[in-house]
Amino acid sequence: MMTPMQETKERDSFLSSFAKSHSAGSIIDQLTKLRTLKILIIGEAIIDQYQYTSPMGKESKEPLVVHRHEGEELFAGGALATANHTASLSGNVTLVTLLGKSPSYESFIRDHVKKGVRLKFFSRDGSTIIKRRFIDQYTNQKLFQVSEIWNDMITPRLEKAVADFLKREITKYDCVMVNDFGHGFLTPKLIRLICRKAKTLCLNVQANSANYGFNIVTKYPRADIATTDIHEIRLATHDRYGDILTLAKKVARHLHTKTLVVTRGPFGSTGYTKEQGFVDVPAFTDRIVDRVGAGDALFSIISPCLVRGMDLPTGLFVGNVAAAIKIGSVGNKTPIEFNQLKSFISTLLP
Repeated sequence: MMTPMQETKERDSFLSSFAKSHSAGSIIDQLTKLRTLKILIIGEAIIDQYQYTSPMGKESKEPLVVHRHEGEELFAGGALATANHTASLSGNVTLVTLLGKSPSYESFIRDHVKKGVRLKFFSRDGSTIIKRRFIDQYTNQKLFQVSEIWNDMITPRLEKAVADFLKREITKYDCVMVNDFGHGFLTPKLIRLICRKAKTLCLNVQANSANYGFNIVTKYPRADIATTDIHEIRLATHDRYGDILTLAKKVARHLHTKTLVVTRGPFGSTGYTKEQGFVDVPAFTDRIVDRVGAGDALFSIISPCLVRGMDLPTGLFVGNVAAAIKIGSVGNKTPIEFNQLKSFISTLLP
């Protein structure tokens, strides 16, 4: 593992080399041209609830620390966050997502998804997914999480309604981005339909506490672009100790993917194509407020870039800029904006 000094040296070395063949102006110009890209995003809506607390002391009769409730915030997470981030690049974004019937949080969602994003809601029994995190308000340290979440797939009737909609609409879009959080929305039948019909398919299939070991990217038979992380690569290949680059190639072959992106947390990201091999781009910030949503932000921004033919090093560069912006704020409180990308890129490449 690199020391902070080594990380800074690697970052400076990369930027020095990258700046010789890439300018801020040329990259921003490429991003500007994404406004007309027609994008369909499919995935679960998640309400991120942050409950802020402060410790009061040990409970007198139990071995636990009692906390005082100080306040709460709600954020549009999951595929909602992806739609918000992606809308900073494209003016033609549609989101297909799943809500619960009670409470649905539909009014909150409509108020917190960017106005230009078209919304198509489907509903199932129960609550819209809520991930409720309890956080020490002074240290911003997460204490624990309580989730209201589904444990089963959607019904055949609802599956048919989603499938009928996708059959009518999916081919109208240049790019289909799937945010699969493994919470019962994307059934095997819908996955097959999406893989068969999407012109260009971008995947982000996440492992989390509710699906660990079951929601793996290789359940999809194809992808043009896929983003994942090191742990998800190991889960997908059932290999805990093997060389991660060898395993990444194995996943790329399974998906028949043009580009596989593996996020590496504080060490940035690695992209792979059969023609170019592996390309590493470091992270661009040491300031971490909250890691929640960093992978979604990278997926949201890098996917349209690569779909429109941006070269891999530049795509990784822009994706890492998005992740750096994201981890500098609390949760999914504020979506990435185009001007933030523009400013950050101009700072790195003066």
